[in-house]
Amino acid sequence: MIDNDYYNREAGTWWTEKEGPLAIIRYTMNPIRFAYVMKHLVNLSYDYRGRKVLDIGCGGGFLTEEIAKFGLDATGLDPSVPSLHAARSHAAAMNLRIDYQEGFGEKLPFPDNHFDMVFCLDVLEHVKDFRQIIREVRRVLKPGGYFFFETVNRTLLSWFIVIFLFQKFPLTRIIPRDIHKWKYFIRPKELRRAMEDAGILPQDMQGILPGYNFTYNFLLVRRMVANKISFHDLCKLFRCHESAYKGLCYVGFGVKT
Repeated sequence: MIDNDYYNREAGTWWTEKEGPLAIIRYTMNPIRFAYVMKHLVNLSYDYRGRKVLDIGCGGGFLTEEIAKFGLDATGLDPSVPSLHAARSHAAAMNLRIDYQEGFGEKLPFPDNHFDMVFCLDVLEHVKDFRQIIREVRRVLKPGGYFFFETVNRTLLSWFIVIFLFQKFPLTRIIPRDIHKWKYFIRPKELRRAMEDAGILPQDMQGILPGYNFTYNFLLVRRMVANKISFHDLCKLFRCHESAYKGLCYVGFGVKT
């Protein structure tokens, strides 16, 4: 299960400039995720303004606020009460109307056929039964509704980079030691099968990779750990992009049949 104690402890840093792992979400992953979502909504000629959207595992509201700024009726769900407090406070300061609720993806506190879109980004790889979340997503989606996801592939590459380099190896450790467990990472074919079994038809999957080669990325991390560059600078230099290669992370969407 996701380490909610960590997010409870760090909840006050979601919207601050404090150095820490939450900067990875804000500056490295969130831009590519939202760009992917908007690209496909435009390509689908989808009239998204005013549509009801659920962001599962919203945390401090990075993605949820981007959704609300584009005129969608946004709801954010998260089990971390302190993170929700940070999300509500920042949304109020930005004059954004967002409904933030406490809850878990495995048991969504919403009626059937309620949302036009559901986002589940950086969540599925943290839970024991991602298939239950998929079933719940299908339940709360309206017929023809869209499910957008992003997660981590279970490969030797993801073990080496995410688990060994980023979590365990002292010279390159930049995130909490046990925030990810490799056994919960999900292969694309496993996620595709779970979606099909639940009644969500996969439409697209694309890989996500840092913008530079492995050696350069390794040197950037070493410089940050040695306090030669800031965490924020590291995240901005990574500049993730879409790729046909899905061996590390991947993003995609499906439609409720």
